[in-house]
Amino acid sequence: MNTKNKFKSTLLLATGALLIGVTAIQATTANAATTTATASTKTTTAKTATTKRYDAQITTPKSLASGYQIYSNVPGTKNTTGVATTTTDSTKYNNQYVRVMQTQKTKTATYAQIRYNGKILGWMNVNGLKQVSFKSIAQATMQKYDAIGTVLVSHNKSLTPTIVNNGYANMLHSTKNTSDGSVVYPLASLQNTMTGAMIQQLINAKKITATTTLSKYYPKVAHSKTITIQQLLTMTSGIKGTIKTPDDQVTEDQAYTNAVKALTSTNKHTFTYSDINYVLLAGIISQVTGKSYTQNLQSRILNKLGMKNTYIVNENQPEFTAIKAVGYNNANNNDYQNSQAVSYPTLSSLPGAGNVLTTPTDYYKFVLGLQNGKVLTTKGYQALTGYSTKYSGGMYVNQKTVKYNNGSYTGTGFNTGYYASDGNQKVVVALLNQSPLKNKMTPATFLNKMNTIATYY
Repeated sequence: MNTKNKFKSTLLLATGALLIGVTAIQATTANAATTTATASTKTTTAKTATTKRYDAQITTPKSLASGYQIYSNVPGTKNTTGVATTTTDSTKYNNQYVRVMQTQKTKTATYAQIRYNGKILGWMNVNGLKQVSFKSIAQATMQKYDAIGTVLVSHNKSLTPTIVNNGYANMLHSTKNTSDGSVVYPLASLQNTMTGAMIQQLINAKKITATTTLSKYYPKVAHSKTITIQQLLTMTSGIKGTIKTPDDQVTEDQAYTNAVKALTSTNKHTFTYSDINYVLLAGIISQVTGKSYTQNLQSRILNKLGMKNTYIVNENQPEFTAIKAVGYNNANNNDYQNSQAVSYPTLSSLPGAGNVLTTPTDYYKFVLGLQNGKVLTTKGYQALTGYSTKYSGGMYVNQKTVKYNNGSYTGTGFNTGYYASDGNQKVVVALLNQSPLKNKMTPATFLNKMNTIATYY
């Protein structure tokens, strides 16, 4: 081999070695980078919270003398809040329901950030939490306060609403409370909103205005020339009084006549609740349309929304196969005392303000219809709820982003109520057939607790 060829061979060998060396270095560097990235990922995963949320109940494990501590920051991780970590004994919240907002793993345990009724409590070892369903929380709340009846709770309008029942609709016949249509309940003042919605429909159609006076329809009522539709809708008409139960079922016209006889017109226009305001509005609907209130309610709302388990009582007893719930009192912590039904004569005397039998599921359809365009337009709903800052169109409007109402038939044990957030994201409809609740809790307070569940769980 000549010198030139030797030189070429040596150069090729050197180049090959160099290439192999570079490749090896690149591979080693790549592997090192991969290893570093993997290690970095593992570290990040260990320190990053998981935001999967669920409902849970705080418990004290048998192995512990007291509950786990609740920390203001995750134990074992760097505190970047600038506030010293504090602790609370979870025993004070034992058996309470919470919402897990996120979880985070440390070297020693997994911690969950928990929220209780809208308030963040802190971070707690997940071993002190038992995962539960939304329905079990609602059901447990009914039983805790001995709320006899049926309740619909919707905490997300895109999901099927949750129905929880407790106790008997008719103790004597062992008929349990339910919202499936086999039992119907008197709606009481929750019907006011239906009447208000139909009045708003007539305003939208320019058949009447909010400033139309009562004298156009009921001129014999004292001060009727200064009482407006708006004032009837907001219970600021100055009208007060209670309609006596007739001996027999009455026609709508007889009910309107009885309401006019029963009322006192004070000419004072501060808020004073009286069913008579909405009975008169029902009469106005009938006069303006030339059809009965019953016909209007059936065509404008019930048929349109498919409310097939809702019945109107007038001079004729409605035909249905469902059981009409019986009302009870709780006396000295004894359930189902003093049974009594709301009579058909009583119901017939309150057109527009309490002559409907229904279920939570059916009334929920109406609540949705108020805001989804099926009953009122967005502008119409805003008008109906904007005539006052306290009560307007059959709803209390004095809380931000939520409308609500309560109803009852005095002395019967029946209480009704609902909450609906703006946009219907959170809704509660409660039809109860016994009062008072445990520890003399009012039905209104119980309804508010169920709304809290719908809002925060």
